[in-house]
Parts: sequence; C-alpha cells; structure tokens
Amino acid sequence: MAGMSQGNSYPEYGSTHSLSPTFGVSHTNTHTAVPQSAEVDVWHATVDALLIRVALIDSETRRINESSDQRGRSWALPVEPAEQARIPVWTSRREWLRQFRHHIDTPAGKTLCARRLIKPDKAYAVAEAHAHFAESHTGRGVTAAKSTIAARAKVSESAVNRARRVLIDLEMGIEHVRGRNLKTLEFLAAEAHHGGQQHRAASSWSLSSPRCIVEATPLAKSPKKRPSRSAERTARYRTRKALRTGSIALDQPNQGPPATTVADTLSSVGSLSCEVLPLGRTHQRARAWTPPPPRKKHTTAAKTPRPLGLQRAAAELINDAPALSPPGHIGAVCDILQNAGIDPTRWTGRDIARTLSRDTAQRGWIWPTAASLSSPLAYLKRRLRSIDWTGKSPSEQRKAEDLARRKEQKQLETTHEERAKAVANPEHRAKALASIRAHLADKLRHQRH
Repeated sequence: MAGMSQGNSYPEYGSTHSLSPTFGVSHTNTHTAVPQSAEVDVWHATVDALLIRVALIDSETRRINESSDQRGRSWALPVEPAEQARIPVWTSRREWLRQFRHHIDTPAGKTLCARRLIKPDKAYAVAEAHAHFAESHTGRGVTAAKSTIAARAKVSESAVNRARRVLIDLEMGIEHVRGRNLKTLEFLAAEAHHGGQQHRAASSWSLSSPRCIVEATPLAKSPKKRPSRSAERTARYRTRKALRTGSIALDQPNQGPPATTVADTLSSVGSLSCEVLPLGRTHQRARAWTPPPPRKKHTTAAKTPRPLGLQRAAAELINDAPALSPPGHIGAVCDILQNAGIDPTRWTGRDIARTLSRDTAQRGWIWPTAASLSSPLAYLKRRLRSIDWTGKSPSEQRKAEDLARRKEQKQLETTHEERAKAVANPEHRAKALASIRAHLADKLRHQRH
C-alpha cells in the first residue's frame, strides 16, 4: 500500500509519495507567467540607474576624502583651504606652548583666565593636549573629540570648553567647524575611510602663532654649544705643535746656515723657522728636540659613598613622583636633596613627595607631566628651594600623633582598671546592706516610741 510501512525498511522515505497517474503526460492548458519585453526593459533601466548612482556616490565619497586629506582612525569634517590659509601657522609645538605659557602667566593672562573661570595650569594642560593632536609643521588638524582631550589633560569637559575660550581670546586657537551629526554622504565617506560606522564628528581646530603673540614673547635662552670632540682634538694638536716648534727655535744656535721657512698648515703660528745643523755638532742635534715625558695618569680619590638613607629617600621620591625622574643617574637627585638641606633621617622620599603635593595644591598649581618637563632636575631644585624643611616631617608628625593616641589609650585603660578595683565585692556589699538595715530599724523604733 502506498504510504504504509509494510515491506519497506525505510517507511519515512520513498513509498509515502505515490507517483501521479498523469506523470509524463503533456498538458496543453498549463499557463506559466513569462515576463514581457517592456517589463524586462524597465527592470534593466532601474538596475542601470542604481549602478550609476552607486558609482556616483563612490566617486563623490572618494573625492571628499581626498580633498579633505583624511587621516587617522576617524573621519573629520572637511575645512575649506581658503579658511585655513588665512590662519597663520604656529612656530613649532614647543615654541607655541612656551608662548602660551608666557601669556597666561602675565597679569593680563591671569585676569583672562579668571574671567573664563579656569586656572592657568589647567588651561596649559588643555593647550598641551591640543598641541599633541595637531600637525607638527602647521599646527592644524586638531580633530580629537572633547572627551579625548579631557582624558589626556586629566580635566573635565567643561574645563576644556573654558580653556578653548582662552585660546580664542588670545587668537592662538581657531575653531573652523563645530562638531555635529554627519549627513548621509558624509556617513558614507567616513565608512569608506575607516571601514566602520561613524555618526558624529568632532570640531576642527587650528593652533596659530599670531605676530602679536610672537613679538610679545621673549626669546628663549639658547644653550651654550660645546665644541665637538674633533674640534677639541684639533685644538690640542695645534697647541702641542706650536709649543714644540717654539722649543726648537729656542735651542737653535745663532751661528750657522740661514734658516729656512716652512709653511705649517695645521699650526696656529702659520710658519716654522728651522735651521740646518752641521753634522759635527751632535750635542746641538741632541738638544734640538727631545720627546715629551710620558703623561701621568690622573688618579682621582675615591668619592665618599652617599648615605644609604639619602639614596633610599631619592628612590622613594622618584617612585612617588615619576615626572621627576632624572635623565641620567639617580645620584643627581641625591645631590639636590643634600644641597637643599633635607635630613634623610627625618624626611623620607614619601614625605618629600607629599610636601611637594601639598605646596602645589596651596599655590593652585598642578603636577606637570614628564613630557612637559624639559629639565626635571632644575624643576625639583626650584621647588625644593621654596619650601622650609626645618620643621617636622609628615612621618614625624604621624609618629607624634600615634604616641599621643597611645598615651591617651593607656590613660583610659588605667582609669578603667582603677574603676574596676574600686568596685565593692559581695562581702562588702552584704555588710553595707546590713548596716543600712540596722540603722533604718533603729530609726523606726525610735519613731514609734
């Protein structure tokens, strides 16, 4: 039977579907929907129009990305070249930061920061974050988000807004385009640039060094250039050569053949005067020039090792304040602490770091970063010079407080012990109660009589 499992080991397949009795017979009245030529033409036209539109969108997004010179992992709002051309470029990253620091430290700059409700140190931290994301040659292309700048400067986003107002007032920061949501074509351009989905773009800024700012900023002190080793070596050679020729001229006799002048290209004297000595006068030839005695090696006495407490204090200070890490050996920090008059037996490195932090907070400053300090040792020396280190250190104050607390606890324990000793025992209580009862009984008895 069709559809039953008798005689079939696989009842689920095969026999459950019977063949149609009309299988293989042609049907003349079956109608299949065949698209007409007009519908096919409309479909082809629609597909061609969509392909053309996709190609136009692709070319437009490519043109936008190429004209706006997109860089990085995010898409920035394009800025007109004429808009950027009217803004002067900055001098350099370091010079721009030095100019900004100078102008916010002046009385007018402090007044401006106070009017914008921000401290100069916070404004400088935000400016340093902007300079970090700017192009190194022009100072343009600051397209980082406000949250990114706030995270790098370690301030709030409202502080970033206030610092930007200071930049605008000084004409050292110009906002070209305000951040906003992206349009459809811009969204597609951003996706073509970095392959992800970006719905919003940050503001676009340029950092500038106007003429008035550059002229009002004093020139930086250029460090003295030390001559190269080759120049020093050449100078020493010429000095030895001049001394050697002078000794030869002194030892030559007055009589003899005329002297011949030989030009010396390496000598600072310019020419050498020498005489031809006769062969018989051997003592004069012997006195003509004698090799210089061998140089004695300069032996320096062994330096006294620095105290272990001083080394430990310097190590703890660098550990708690990494921005003060010296570029060379840590012994330079030990020398600065010793010259500042800090007693390492009373002041630990942690005490010094806490005192510097408290002094920084009292002055309304913030700790600088390692990148902003060009000379950590000079900064540490200046900060230590402005603090009195003759008072008690935080560890000594803590020890005194702990000693006073232990003394107070001991007094409380002594008072509790004395109170416990003064408590009456049961026998004493019984005698006292008996005496009170007897006194009351006598009193009642006298009242009755």
